[in-house]
Amino acid sequence: MSERIFADVLAVWKHGIDVHDPAEVGTVFAEDALFQGAHPEPTRGRASVVEYYDGQPAGLRVDYEIIDARRSADDVIAGYAAADFTYADGEVARRHVTMVLERRDGRWLVGHYHVSLKPTE
Repeated sequence: MSERIFADVLAVWKHGIDVHDPAEVGTVFAEDALFQGAHPEPTRGRASVVEYYDGQPAGLRVDYEIIDARRSADDVIAGYAAADFTYADGEVARRHVTMVLERRDGRWLVGHYHVSLKPTE
């Protein structure tokens, strides 16, 4: 069940990135989300997430594989995925993505997001 919920959130996140719709990406983030993307400093809030994805280049796509998703409390799921961000020129940035999902008013939203480098194989 936790993996399905995480997959549902990731599907919206992925679609928004793939079609360069930052507002769509923002729909899965909590209003007070803590966000650590590729920039060195974290930001807080859904608006900062939308701004971050608006600044990403057109043609960016992401593919992911869920590594783990587990419920740590009734309303909290920690999810971990390998993500390949592919730019329009074909360059691939391999990353790991951690998301902490929180159920708020019946919806699962990202309350915490962190990206790290994926070790080379």
